Amino acid sequence: MDPDSDLVRAAAFDRARIDRAAASVPLPVLSPSRPVLFVLGQSWRETAESGLRATRVHASYGEGILHVVADMDDEEVFNDASAHNQRTWELGDVFEIFARPSGSDAYREVHVTPDNVRLHLCFDDFGQAARIGGIEDVAADPDAIVSRAGRTPNGWSVTAHVPLAAGADGHVFVSFCRYDAARGRAPILSSSSLHPVLSFHRPWEWTPCRVEA
Repeated sequence: MDPDSDLVRAAAFDRARIDRAAASVPLPVLSPSRPVLFVLGQSWRETAESGLRATRVHASYGEGILHVVADMDDEEVFNDASAHNQRTWELGDVFEIFARPSGSDAYREVHVTPDNVRLHLCFDDFGQAARIGGIEDVAADPDAIVSRAGRTPNGWSVTAHVPLAAGADGHVFVSFCRYDAARGRAPILSSSSLHPVLSFHRPWEWTPCRVEA
């Protein structure tokens, strides 16, 4: 393998990221039997917005699939998307999943609305999101994602199953994000990743996880 290739550089970058994270705290282990809890916050702000509502995400992994269950507190649940692969984040409440194998620049973005309308995007590298002319340039088959969504007494919930191969070292990077919309105000955004700025498309800041199939 060419030591200067993009794949080699990506693998080295991710290995260093994984090693730094593991030196601080044990890496989350995604397995079929023991879901890992992720909570969403606003690390790019000194203090969270007063309207921030709780989001609890449990993730597990098995047979090349990332399994996600999200429960969101919300007083006003809506999204006006009427078909898959629309610009869901501009139309109301959205739960988002970002995922990639370690050692790869390619990543997947999945949105699910309260009515189970999906947006599925696949990016070839970390910078592609800034280069595309529109989401149609990276749109993928929404039926490749199996999901369900619905209202709950305190808000709404999502269950999603996202194809995700682990890297050669048995690791993946994941991030869970949310647009909490309401009529008459800007959406309140949150993420499980510790982004220093408000941008979800920063894959090097997503959480590294070891997978056990």
